[in-house]
Amino acid sequence: MSTIDATVSMLETMPVEAQEKVFSYTQALFSSRRPANPFTPKSEAQILTELDKSEQEIAEGKCQEATTAVTELRRAHGFI
Repeated sequence: MSTIDATVSMLETMPVEAQEKVFSYTQALFSSRRPANPFTPKSEAQILTELDKSEQEIAEGKCQEATTAVTELRRAHGFI
């Protein structure tokens, strides 16, 4: 399944209220004067600092398996 197919499938399963929120957000992205990309550029120092923090959290066991995290996100957003 392609990304677009998966996205359309996900939208089709959402309640109408959630679909309207997605539509409103998408409209705001296209009509705003600021760039559509919500992520700001980071310096090399910022990236390295975040990586150090991530590695420390992993060493301390403050992480989750990806499958567990995805399952929790799906459950939280009503997909399962």
